[in-house]
Amino acid sequence: MNTSLNEWIQLISDEYLADFIAAGGAAVKIAVAPEAQTAAVLDGVAAAATARGYIVARVDAAQTKVHMIDKFFYAVARQIDWEALTDRWLRSRLRENGILLADGQALHDLEAIAEANGRQRPELLGEIARLITNGVLKDYALCREFRTAMAMLCLGRINPQNVSPSDADVIKQWLVGEKCNLGVLKRMQIYQRIGRHNARLLLSSLALWLHKVGYAGLVLPVDISAVVTEHASPFNPIHYTRNSVLDTFEVLRQFIDDTDEMSYLLFVAVSTPDLMDERNPRRNVDNYAALKLRIIDDVRDRHRANPLNAMVRLEAGAREGVTV
Repeated sequence: MNTSLNEWIQLISDEYLADFIAAGGAAVKIAVAPEAQTAAVLDGVAAAATARGYIVARVDAAQTKVHMIDKFFYAVARQIDWEALTDRWLRSRLRENGILLADGQALHDLEAIAEANGRQRPELLGEIARLITNGVLKDYALCREFRTAMAMLCLGRINPQNVSPSDADVIKQWLVGEKCNLGVLKRMQIYQRIGRHNARLLLSSLALWLHKVGYAGLVLPVDISAVVTEHASPFNPIHYTRNSVLDTFEVLRQFIDDTDEMSYLLFVAVSTPDLMDERNPRRNVDNYAALKLRIIDDVRDRHRANPLNAMVRLEAGAREGVTV
């Protein structure tokens, strides 16, 4: 029994995006759809999330090694406008603390901001630095490395350095997995690159940070079709071995198990029917019982599929007419 695409997208919007995720929840959904329909599923989730005020970061297993959580985080981080986020957070905090800003006024124009608010520049700079310390560095809901990175980006917005690369530039390079100056990172008390040991914590912190900045949260539509496809397309630069297939299933399993520890995050994995197809014995979910047991319903209605199950099978159909 399959669920219609329109119905499922509407339920995701109404039951998860409208309230549950925006209120601090987290969920993982796996949608199995005909190959020709996977793009429509991803587009539908992205459109519904955008309409509800979420930041959307799409990841394609054909372009990103999703079995490696650090590579997954880098793919998400490259889609985030880090400067816009810190700028938005700073403006909100300044207004909350009675510091007036003219429309479009640059945050680094401290002389003009200080004059407009009857303050001296050093006094204003110290006040903003305290806001960053109390609002970011002491926000222990964020992991240590993430709050350090965001604090450095905030400081870079109000007091940019006349060097290249600046501390803020190095932080952005670190976030997206580019080569960066490790000595500069250590001076900022970030002592290691993003890896499998901390990428999931950083991703969780990002979702929470987006909410603090003013968005509803983070939605990740992820196309895992390339993982379960036996014969890789010549257009896909990444081919998944049997071990990397199992590693991908482990990543999905960890996301499911970590939902109680995460907030403001919806993870939607979309796959072709190969994920569940018994005729695909090398790559289907039967190879990894730990994931299968988490997504298969033990009790099922004989006449109707459960559209809110962790894993749903979607039937072909356009998504026009979905309202969010």
